[in-house]
Amino acid sequence: MRKHQQLPLKQFDKKQKYIIPIAALIMVILLIMTVMGAFNGGKRTMSAHLLRCVATQNVTPFGNSILYYDGMTLVCLNSRGGERWSYPLGENATFSCSDSVIAAWSGTQLHIINQDGHSTYNENLADEIQFARVGSRYVGVVLGDSISPSLVIKDMQGTSIDNETAAYTDMAILDIGFFGDGEYFWTTSMNVYGTTPTTILHTFRVNMSNSGEISLGDNLPYAIVYAGNELNIISTRQLRQFDYRGTQDASGTKLVYGWQLVDDQVSGNQAMLLFAPIRQIENGIAINQLRLLNGDTDKRFTLPSTCVGAMLYNKKIYAFSSDTLYRADISGRRFNAISLPSDMNGAIVTSYLGMLKNGIALVACDNDVYAVTLP
Repeated sequence: MRKHQQLPLKQFDKKQKYIIPIAALIMVILLIMTVMGAFNGGKRTMSAHLLRCVATQNVTPFGNSILYYDGMTLVCLNSRGGERWSYPLGENATFSCSDSVIAAWSGTQLHIINQDGHSTYNENLADEIQFARVGSRYVGVVLGDSISPSLVIKDMQGTSIDNETAAYTDMAILDIGFFGDGEYFWTTSMNVYGTTPTTILHTFRVNMSNSGEISLGDNLPYAIVYAGNELNIISTRQLRQFDYRGTQDASGTKLVYGWQLVDDQVSGNQAMLLFAPIRQIENGIAINQLRLLNGDTDKRFTLPSTCVGAMLYNKKIYAFSSDTLYRADISGRRFNAISLPSDMNGAIVTSYLGMLKNGIALVACDNDVYAVTLP
């Protein structure tokens, strides 16, 4: 019979000296991976934080932070409700923001504020400010009367880069947006003196000539989403697609009459557009159906119960009812019900206010505002 060879005791002790530290290191790595979610698909724990603002204070997502205006001061909070900074604006101010820059105005006074709460520009302009919009590189400001206004494009230090008035003679500017790495911008405007009000889309390259102009007819466009080198223009009747020169891609036209856009997200070269029935939004926001347009995909979803808001995040659809969060993959149709976190102390959700970039939803419970981390 073959005898098993025994290791000398000294040799065994030498091996044991290395085995114990290696095993300890492996345990530490496994613990870190567990905490980071490596074994549960990266799922996050759902939680909520009560914020110090109230729902009537224009509570607005700002990247991973939250903005609100209390009637005198613009305040920036982190997602847990701690104050990051505050900026005095005075009375009757309004603001608009991107994920990292804010434009605030009152009368003729324009403030451009960075993500740290520091003003990069704070001056009076030559005329009354109607509104302003922020891109990644420039700020668009509409000045003057509501009819035949002027449009000024400024950089983040307030230097005027571009000015346009001729395109808006006898027109009212409805909205502005920047696209194409911030080098291009679009405007929608309406001819108010025609027998039939007509909406016009202009596209420009900053500090260059008009790139395109097209009549959108009498169907009012209320949202424009840029994805895959195309502008997805959503009106009360149709979704239409145009390039930056204003040339239409007829294959992208879809009828959306009776549906209203409630959220959008760009994934790769495609825009994911989430709609709810207009009648369900107009009647106090009681949503029980959703429609998702994503490239050639056109899907309908039925919610398990009536909801007060719906949104897109990380290729999933979420919807808040008064006491439950529903979640579904965009490739499926089944919603999973998730109880609201105990941190909300049984509060009833009455409206959805917006989403931070890191997947934290802002919801109102009557006048209280909570920041809810989506699972």
